[in-house]
Amino acid sequence: IAENRTGRLFAVVTIHGKQFKVTPEDLILVQADMPVDIGDSLRLEKVLMVGARDFTLLGRPLLDRGLVRVDATVVEKTLSQTKRNFVFIKRTRYDRHYFYRYPYTILRINSIELLRDINAPTEGQAESRQRSAY
Repeated sequence: IAENRTGRLFAVVTIHGKQFKVTPEDLILVQADMPVDIGDSLRLEKVLMVGARDFTLLGRPLLDRGLVRVDATVVEKTLSQTKRNFVFIKRTRYDRHYFYRYPYTILRINSIELLRDINAPTEGQAESRQRSAY
């Protein structure tokens, strides 16, 4: 990590309440109508874990925003295939068919980067160490 030779990184991110394990150039199918346009770039900030072959960094519950950067691009916005729900109540002549489609947003993960040295103290940690020294 110190030599900046981490290899291929992976990350576990939270998007719209669901967790995804991603690597660069992955496509993610998010079941949500996100308020973005096709071609927009996103920075995914809810990163739970990042790692490579030699190391893993766990967030408790999330990693610091200044530690890791995950960039994504909106590739497509579409609807799912048509699904049907059938409601039937016996002996009442009540039967209904409900048809529905879920909105999907497809994201491409562009890059996963570590932004700073892991062992270096952050600004808040450096100040607290100076205050707590006797």
